[in-house]
Amino acid sequence: MTEQISLEGKVAVVTGAGRGLGRAYVELLAERGAKVVVNDLGTDVSGIGKDSTIAEQVADLIRSRGGEAIADDSDVSTPEGGSDLIAATIERFGRIDLLVNNAGICGSQLFEAATLDDFDHYWRVHLGGPVNTVKAAWPYMVAQRHGKIILTTSVAGLFGIRGQATYAAAKCAVVGLMRILAIEGAEHGILVNTISPSGYTRMHPAAGARWSEADGRAAMPVEAVAPAIVWLASDGCSQTNHIYCVEAGTIQRIAIVMGPGFHDPHLTPESIAEHYAKVESIEGFSEPGPFELSS
Repeated sequence: MTEQISLEGKVAVVTGAGRGLGRAYVELLAERGAKVVVNDLGTDVSGIGKDSTIAEQVADLIRSRGGEAIADDSDVSTPEGGSDLIAATIERFGRIDLLVNNAGICGSQLFEAATLDDFDHYWRVHLGGPVNTVKAAWPYMVAQRHGKIILTTSVAGLFGIRGQATYAAAKCAVVGLMRILAIEGAEHGILVNTISPSGYTRMHPAAGARWSEADGRAAMPVEAVAPAIVWLASDGCSQTNHIYCVEAGTIQRIAIVMGPGFHDPHLTPESIAEHYAKVESIEGFSEPGPFELSS
């Protein structure tokens, strides 16, 4: 039987940790021995407002259970906020082993009604947040020659959900960021993975979900996602550059694959049309690794 995973001595930073999935993450990380930084600006689901007590309440709860935790209300969508969060972590704990970029906002808006400013609003939180926090944490992880980074994508971006263009575009961009961070972090002992979590939170009604809160929480408890975070944070996990879908007790790897395709040295539109069944098929697929630019 596998020995219970312990995170004793590790320092974990989780953004958006005041409620929902992020709160479940820090509670289990602390239960397994990690010192945690509970970051939450305390906004509503659209990113408006601020309430520093949201993070404080979770940090207080963890400390009441015997854990070590500090609260932080930095706005990670800004470079200054990302820097302040990591600076507070280093000042209090002296290191950072795990950075979980979970903070997000949500709404529902058809593409035809969305402006470039709307896309920018989502980009700054869902992609800008990870860029700002990773930028600040990177030098410390390089110096330690160790670090784990977890980014958050969504089925909205990976597979599509109507009314989610702004959200989906930002969430899928996170996967591209992971690819490069994993490549550039490998030589420094930095491992980078992405999760696509499904746990019922206040964002589901904002996105147009029609479940009742009771049904949503019963079907998709946020606590069922947290074990994946602890596993990814553990010394026994050496995975990097992977995407995991986590929902209601199930964890699955999601991969981008290529089928064998159709080859014609004299490719024409007509030959593509004639052999489209081969173009379409992914039977016998392969999963490409990082590409190298030819010299």
